[in-house]
This record gives sequence, structure tokens and C-alpha cells, in this order.
Amino acid sequence: MCGIVGYIGNNVKENLIKGLEKLEYRGYDSAGMVISNNNEFIVEKAVGEVEKLKKKLNDKDYTGLGIAHTRWATHGEISINNCHPHFSSDGNVALVHNGIIENFENLKSYLEKNEKYFYGQTDSEVIAKMFDGELSLNKIKDVIDKLKGAYALAIISKKNDEIFFAKNKSPLYVAKGDDCFYVASDPSVFSERCQEFYSIEDGEYGCISVQGIEIYNKEGKINEKIAKEIDFDFTTSNKEQYNHFMLKEINESNKVLENIIAFYEKEEAFENLKSFDVKKYNRIYLVGCGTAYHAGLIGEKYFKERLNIDCFTRKASEFIYQNDIINENSLCIFISQSGETADTISALEYVKNFNATTLSLVNVTYSTLASKSDYVLNICAGQEKAVASTKAYLAQCLVLLILAKYFIKEDFLSVLKDFQFDYGNDDLIIPLAKHLHNHEKIFFIGRGFDYITALEASLKLKEISYIFSCAECSGELKHGSLALIDNGLPVIVIANDESCFAKTLNNAYEVKSRGGELILFSSIDIDKEIENNFKYIIPINKCKDDLMPIQTIISLQKLAYYVAVERNLNPDKPRNLAKSVTVE
Repeated sequence: MCGIVGYIGNNVKENLIKGLEKLEYRGYDSAGMVISNNNEFIVEKAVGEVEKLKKKLNDKDYTGLGIAHTRWATHGEISINNCHPHFSSDGNVALVHNGIIENFENLKSYLEKNEKYFYGQTDSEVIAKMFDGELSLNKIKDVIDKLKGAYALAIISKKNDEIFFAKNKSPLYVAKGDDCFYVASDPSVFSERCQEFYSIEDGEYGCISVQGIEIYNKEGKINEKIAKEIDFDFTTSNKEQYNHFMLKEINESNKVLENIIAFYEKEEAFENLKSFDVKKYNRIYLVGCGTAYHAGLIGEKYFKERLNIDCFTRKASEFIYQNDIINENSLCIFISQSGETADTISALEYVKNFNATTLSLVNVTYSTLASKSDYVLNICAGQEKAVASTKAYLAQCLVLLILAKYFIKEDFLSVLKDFQFDYGNDDLIIPLAKHLHNHEKIFFIGRGFDYITALEASLKLKEISYIFSCAECSGELKHGSLALIDNGLPVIVIANDESCFAKTLNNAYEVKSRGGELILFSSIDIDKEIENNFKYIIPINKCKDDLMPIQTIISLQKLAYYVAVERNLNPDKPRNLAKSVTVE
């Protein structure tokens, strides 16, 4: 999940920092850079966010080259010793790495026997220790042939004027500007200085220098690649009047809805699906992680209501172990905001072995997942900087609804054009957040769509407030989870379905009779007798059934946000997490 950037040109330090700021969504445990100048390395590292590294730098800048890194810790604690860049034993080579090396322990044992000294605990340092001596393309090939796992590497030496790179399973791109060269984890780094870029594929390696870009394939032969135009919107987002990006992005939901309508009312939006015949398939799998998995559960219900096809939602990290029946009559839909989610990419590669058709819903159409899929749909969410996904979740659900309607040639635009998201009542949500913020355990319950909403609401609360929360089907409480109810335990009841409202209330009353504290989120009108059973009631605006779970989650996203703020936490950058999960 780490971010790497390498740069050749003027103002090396300034451009490396700009690159790290654009990559910080990939991790913010530590940050570091190394600049090669007059056969010496200038190194700076800091634990924490990129801003902390920035404060340690002096005003002097350099012309030449350098590499930099923002870390999400996998191997080794968060410390200066484990902060990148890492160095060869002779100190002549510096390296930054994104990924996980699976055989690093064997490699490290071998290197230690050959008197290589290690100052940290990372797998990345092991790679660096393999680069003593001259740095060359042959040396790069020799090293990567020994590595098992995922890596995107940028490597420099005191004696070379090139930045070397290599890639396997972790995203990597290179670009040339009018007076500069780049290598980075994301093309957004290039957007202000370059017009086009190259996507590096698994097994490829090469170097950039003022002479140009050289890319080699697995066999060591030069690879003439076609550049891609940078025609994506990389506008740098700011918080505007908001204190955090998360709240800003929640309040951009109607803008996302407008973007989706504008995009999908164009005939060319489905250009790549013109030959698509859903009747060919006897199974549909929706695959994602975390929030994207919950969007898949919503999509599953949309499909089941409209298509006479078996439909299943799977967690990407478990998909390849489930022994599902997958063949040429299977449609596998992969959902990922970044398009770089490692578990989801592995699941896609797995189903390719069975000749299944692959369709991806992504927010980043140049991503690895998009490039490997047979079909791609854009969720049109725009840039999302907060780690906890909000508007992208809504967009995923909306595009899945559009797809379900498209499959049966049902009008999918009129219901969206008649709809506007309600952003909830802050005057009710904020007092509830103040009440909940000191609790260390919270339950969410619901049925049908409302249970899926409970899952997503629980995830939002736990990831940004660090309160232990879990979601349960209302009817399942009495089959085990009711044992966890004690006096004053908050239980948030999500109840929008008239057909099972009475049953959901009965389950809620079972909680109350055991000392639990009830909180209701509902679009259903209730009488005074019901109201008296709840400590807090948050009304939700009524809308079409298909849109009800998407409407409801906004108030619950806000609840999670305000609870985190009450706990003096930064909801944009929760501990231990990163926006793009590029390791399995």
C-alpha cells in the first residue's frame, strides 16, 4: 500500500514532496527521501505524515535525481529504522519499495550468512542489501529473478545518473515531461508536468534518465510500449469550508449523482457492453473488499429482483478458497474504488483460469483492475481523499442499480433524475454522536437492505472512531449475539422495510428487555408508544426502495464522522489503514 516516486530534473526535493503528497493516501506511517548529488546521498526521514518530513527539510534544493516513499507498515514497526529509503551494505545504492516479498526471510538468512548487516525489520531492506556493487540493468534482472511476491521498486546509486525500476503485482508507471522524468505508484504524480505516461506490466523493469526511458520484458528484451495520454481529472482537492475531507465528500453525494447521470445518459457509456448478453450466464459473482463488498451485497439484491440468474457476493480475500463453480457461463463483477486492491486483482486473475467473463466497477479507469477486465464501468465518484469511503460507496451502489436495469432494458435514468440525496439532520446526529463517543461497544441491527446498511455503518464507525462495533441480522440476535447485550449497550436499529418492520421492532425490544439502549434510524412513521422505546430517533427521508439503503447510509456516515471528531481523531487518516490496499 506504500507510495513510491522517483524524479529526474530541476528542484528534485520540491517535486518529490509534491509526489508524496499525492501518494499519501497509500500510507502515512512514515515518509522519506534520498537525493543523489555529487556522488553522495542526501537523506531525510520522518515518522508520521508527509508534512512531518516536509518540516525537516531545509530550503536548499537540487538538480539531478532522487526517490521518495510514504509507508504503510507491513513488516516491522513504525520507526525511522524501518522508514524508506533503504540502503545496500556498502551505502552506494538506495531503494524504495511497495509490496510484500514472500521469501524475504530465506533471502535475509542467506545475506546474513554472507555478513550483511540489517538495521531494521522490513522485507524491503532485504532487497536493498542485494544491490552491493555496481547498479545496472543486468543487476536488476538478477535480483528480481530471486524475489517472490509483490514489488514496485525505484532504485538509485551514487554512481549512476539513472533511476532503475521493476514491477510485479504492485502498480507502477513512468513518464517523460518537457524537462523531467518520473516513476511513481500513480499517474496523478505526473499530471502537472507530463502529458502521457507508460504503464509498467508485471515482470517488466528498466530505467529512466535524461536520455529517455528504457523498458525491458521478462526475457530481458527491450519493450517498445505505447504511451497513454493523461486525460484523467487529477485536480488537487482541498477541504474548502470543511474541517475534513470525509465530511466534504459525504456532502458531494448529489454531485456524484449528477456525474453518474451525465455519464450514463450518453449512448457511448455502454459502448463496450454492446455485444454483452447477460442471458448467456447462469451465475453472477460480485467480488470486493470492505465497503466494495457491501456495495456488492446491495448489487446482489438488485440483480436477484430483476434477473433469473443465481447471484452471489464474495469477499475478494476469500474468493479463491471457496471452490465456487466458475466457468465460461459465469459473470464475475469486481468492485474497487482504486482499481488496485490486491485481493480483488488476485480474484480476477483466478477466474480468468476458468474462462469466466470479467466486468469491473472502478473509480480509476487506468487502474490495474480495469486493464485486466473484459469490461469496465466507471463509477464517476471523482477524487476521494478520506480513507473511509463515502461517496464512492454511493456511486458503486448507483452504478450497480444502473447495470441491473440495463441488463433487462429497463429505464435507469428517470428514477435517478427524480432523486436527490438528503444529507441528514445534523441537529439530531451531532447530539447522538456526543452521547456515543465514550462507549467502547456498539451494535447495529437490521433486515434485508437494512442489514447491509448496518454492515457498512458498523465498518465506518469502527474504522474512524476505533469503537468496537458489529452488525447483526435482527432475527439472528437470539441465536448467540444477545449474550453480549448488557446495561446501557447502544444498539442502532435500522428499519426502513414496512414488510418486516414489526419483526425488527420485536428484536429491538428483546435488546431493551436485557438492558440495551435503543437508537432508531427509520423512514417509517411511528406512533408515540413505539417512540417511547428509543432513546434517540433519527428520521430518514422516504424514497424508492432501491435507493433507500443508499439514502440511509449518509446519516450513518455522518454519525461515524461526528463520533470520531468527538473523540479528537482525524477521520480522514485512521490509524493502521490506507486508501489503496495493494497487498494481500
